[in-house]
Amino acid sequence: MFEIFILLAKYLFIIYMCLFLLCGFCINLSKEGAVNAKESFLAAVQRIMIMLFHITAFIILVIDNDEQRMVTLLFGLISLLYVMLGCILLEKIYKKSSPVMYNGVFFLADIGLVMLTRLDNSLASKQFIWCLLGFAVLILLPPVLNMLPRLDKFKVVYAAVGILLLMCTLVFGSSVYGSTNWIKIGPIAFQPSEVVKLLFVFFLASALSQKPDLRQLIVPTIVSGVIILCLVGQKDLGSALIFSMTFLVVVYIATSNILYLIGGFACGSLAAVAAYFLFPHVQTRVDIWLDPWSDIEGSGYQIAQSLFAVGSYGLFGSGFTRGYADYIPVVERDFIFSAICEEFGVLFGIGVILVFVMIFLEGVRAALYSRSRYLTLLSAGLTALITFQTFLIIGGDIKFVPLTGVTLPFVSYGGTSIAISFVIVAIIQWVYMRNDIYKQDKTPEEYTPHPVEEPIPSRRRRRRRSME
Repeated sequence: MFEIFILLAKYLFIIYMCLFLLCGFCINLSKEGAVNAKESFLAAVQRIMIMLFHITAFIILVIDNDEQRMVTLLFGLISLLYVMLGCILLEKIYKKSSPVMYNGVFFLADIGLVMLTRLDNSLASKQFIWCLLGFAVLILLPPVLNMLPRLDKFKVVYAAVGILLLMCTLVFGSSVYGSTNWIKIGPIAFQPSEVVKLLFVFFLASALSQKPDLRQLIVPTIVSGVIILCLVGQKDLGSALIFSMTFLVVVYIATSNILYLIGGFACGSLAAVAAYFLFPHVQTRVDIWLDPWSDIEGSGYQIAQSLFAVGSYGLFGSGFTRGYADYIPVVERDFIFSAICEEFGVLFGIGVILVFVMIFLEGVRAALYSRSRYLTLLSAGLTALITFQTFLIIGGDIKFVPLTGVTLPFVSYGGTSIAISFVIVAIIQWVYMRNDIYKQDKTPEEYTPHPVEEPIPSRRRRRRRSME
């Protein structure tokens, strides 16, 4: 009977995902005036799908876990309460924020908790604590940002603190999986590069908030180059690539000059070739990417197992808890997407990608409808960070690009990564609320971009104009 339920659950999970995505994209289409939809109702349906997914998954986990059945049941109930209250409280407290974005975040976080519970209960418990911290950030950060002075006035602070953190990592950092990008203080370990992500985007948005010319790009480029070189020195090439692509996106949006984008890609390509010849582990990863089968029991084992996981059980998967995710090394960090595809099916995996697409669209909307260039660049940079990180890890899992070892936002195990991902979403939601971009059931005609804030001329300049 239990095996029949697992077989039925394979299709239920697909249904939950499809309905969640359908509601999300209907809300997006209604904002563009393409359909007429009751957005508050659709957002409520999304929350119901998250809860049904959670309940179905934990029924299987509780029955399948004979040794720790009560512990799994208790954890399932507590995490269900977290998801229910999280979605509902955010909707009630922040009515001008984007329910599509935080529904997507909670769904991804719940998928991560479910998979980690299936892999290792202790990791799931630690992840849950970080998710609680992330929820606190979503609640507290927007009003805190409203109380702060103008954030675009601290570009020197952002740059100095970011470089200092990376320098400290180079000197005092610990090496994990070949990258010296962790700092340990007693029992606590964190990745400074995750914190520097935020500082980096805040710096770029501040430095480029007034449309820059070529001369005004020199200092931001030098600072960005120093930060990226520090990451290269730590052998954290995945983060270095994410920072580089984010820099190009923000510069292109700030200047509207396609030549900067083309030149940046050309320089990035040369840097990638140089990294291949300078770093042996980069050569290994590229060789594995090109042909993992030549050393399937050695260096190619990890990516080969990932490909087996993604491709072995087809569209609907092996059934939750019936796969072989434990065979993939570091599955909870680097290859959790492969484990999802194996047990929930490739269709569900595509659904996970589309949830990230929904979050991306909400981030783009925040950038497009912001009142000022600074908020536009801030939203665009943060959205680019999550987008490129998601692309790199999913692309690495399916052998589309070489594996870089970054985490899948909101899903993979990783405390610092989870916390910073929630901070990014909280800042984008703050942009929504600050600009009153997203209002429940607003008519499409009311969604027109806000005018860009122009600097108010000083008294001396006004007097000079009047004399002229």
